[in-house]
Amino acid sequence: MLELHAWRTLRAVIVDVLLSVVVPVFAVIFVGALLARRLELEVGPITRLAIHAAIPALVFRTLSTMSLAPEAVARLLAGYVLLLLVIAALAWSIGTKWAPAARRAFVATCLFGNAANMFLPISLFAFGEAGLERALVLYVATALLMFSLGPALVGRATGMRQALRTVAAFPVLWAALAGLAASATGAAMPLGLDRAVGLLADAAVPLVLLTLGVQVGRARAVLPLGVNYMAVALKLVVAPAVGYGAGMLAGLRGVDLAVLTLLAAMPTAINLAMLAVEFRGDAEQVSRTVLLGTLAAVITLPVVLALLAPLMP
Repeated sequence: MLELHAWRTLRAVIVDVLLSVVVPVFAVIFVGALLARRLELEVGPITRLAIHAAIPALVFRTLSTMSLAPEAVARLLAGYVLLLLVIAALAWSIGTKWAPAARRAFVATCLFGNAANMFLPISLFAFGEAGLERALVLYVATALLMFSLGPALVGRATGMRQALRTVAAFPVLWAALAGLAASATGAAMPLGLDRAVGLLADAAVPLVLLTLGVQVGRARAVLPLGVNYMAVALKLVVAPAVGYGAGMLAGLRGVDLAVLTLLAAMPTAINLAMLAVEFRGDAEQVSRTVLLGTLAAVITLPVVLALLAPLMP
């Protein structure tokens, strides 16, 4: 009887999470995909609006008023680094017999989850402003790593100069540094500028969801292969367990632990497919994994969030 009651409770939590957290996110993604098909929207301009305006504003606003202590941020990042190291080792060991380029791309698709389009709104809906605050810290770390290491993993090898140039041109980095500086000094912006930043920041969550929908809607339909199924299984099933363990080892508890685990459960970042195209890598392999993982996340994310329910505020 106890096992039956536990299963019914878990099922009820999964349904509640699905309806209150996951469905709103994927509904907006669906709207973006539908508009992309009907209006023939291009991905590039919308993505640039999100990356160069809305997300930097959200990062600046959140980090400038961040209540997290430096020690808490350090623990969060330590858990994240440990998660990446374990997943990289697992993914690298799986691809021992593959060609080097395919092996590197497999590792990348297992490492970097969708830390913006899906992670930020789901963290906000599931864990409130505290969850979004922690999610933005992890998003900045993910974005910097992905845009510096990604070209070498999913494309042809690039040198250190190219990696530094890519990171230096990334506006989120400068928004994060400005936000941390404002938080440390207690500096306040003029009212008009503060309101402008607020308007852009408020637009970030709906814009990144619509952007993901447009990207999915414009993607070519390709049949996944065995390597794509393996990447998705490692990313959506194994990685959350690793993320939870890494967070516990790093001393994370409560919302900190939940947000790190949620990031580990995110499907592969769609920006990896864009990097594979930009740097002449195996874009089809990466795109198959991105599309399959994004669709499979409809099933896996409610389960992960339900299991994380005891950690929710």
